[in-house]
Amino acid sequence: MRNQVIWGIALTAIGAVISIIAALGLLFLLIYGIPLIVIGLALIIWRGREETIEAIKE
Repeated sequence: MRNQVIWGIALTAIGAVISIIAALGLLFLLIYGIPLIVIGLALIIWRGREETIEAIKE
């Protein structure tokens, strides 16, 4: 598995745990949970794009 996929899964999981804790009463934690989920999903969705971009340049 690629490094960005591992980081994406880890960040998404951490964000989900923080969001669950926020749902239990600490709403200010959503400030941290939601961006972690978004960043993690972005890493998973756009994995390998740099290779495609570099291939076009050459």
